[in-house]
Amino acid sequence: MYAIDNKTMKGRLLTTSIMIIMISAYIVIAQQYLYYQTAQAYPCVGDSTKEYCTGYHDGAIKAYRDYKTGNDLDIDQHPCTGNSAEYCNGYNRGYSDEADFLG
Repeated sequence: MYAIDNKTMKGRLLTTSIMIIMISAYIVIAQQYLYYQTAQAYPCVGDSTKEYCTGYHDGAIKAYRDYKTGNDLDIDQHPCTGNSAEYCNGYNRGYSDEADFLG
């Protein structure tokens, strides 16, 4: 009859444990990169003034409402008018990011 000594069994157990840990770590890391999206949730980057951030938020909300009502996600149907350039830059970026995120 074939008998496995204690040293061999410990080696196999250690190898199996290391493999389980490595596979689990790979899965956790891979999940972060497999579902990468270009839009980020309210990054408010670039010209991060209050007007830019307010415009970004408003643009993202408008895109979300368009998505929920079944309208096309197109910034051209809601041009930013009558506001500052900072606000409009944020509005356009917010709309585009949200459209990318949803679309």
